[in-house]
Amino acid sequence: MGLHRDIYAARSNLVPTEFLQSLFVAELIRPSSRIWISSPWINDIDLIDNTARQFGALVPSWPASWIRLSDILGALLDRGSEVVIIANYDPHNAEFLSRFGLLREVHPGRVHVIQTADVHEKGILSDNFTLDGSMNFTYRGVNINQEYLGYRCDPQTVHERRLVLEERWWRQL
Repeated sequence: MGLHRDIYAARSNLVPTEFLQSLFVAELIRPSSRIWISSPWINDIDLIDNTARQFGALVPSWPASWIRLSDILGALLDRGSEVVIIANYDPHNAEFLSRFGLLREVHPGRVHVIQTADVHEKGILSDNFTLDGSMNFTYRGVNINQEYLGYRCDPQTVHERRLVLEERWWRQL
């Protein structure tokens, strides 16, 4: 069985942020063919601390500052990944979805947004891991709320999760 970890974040801006930073840095090093992010509410949150330019070798154009989710996804698209975002229709999501949608012009056919009123599942799926739980990809979800995250990277679990997402959502694209 592969690595798994259960994370309980109680008002800690370090546990989810640093864990998510690690996951996205690993993705930049070895990009997945398709990344799924499901979050009913989603913002262009800061996820990678590049203030000391410690990730400058990965993306030389990144400034010495926090790097937002849309910039990370743009870098993954530049590396050949396909990205699917699943969110609800709440106006709260409009700014991020607009910014993410601009990447569609640069990466036609690899940027997908599925919006539905009834989505409530939250998580990330890559070729190598699945991260599921209660956390929305918002400032409150990552930095304030008490959240649960389940990280799994055994190939069977990742494959099963991919089948579920594709069966449930892919036909809506």
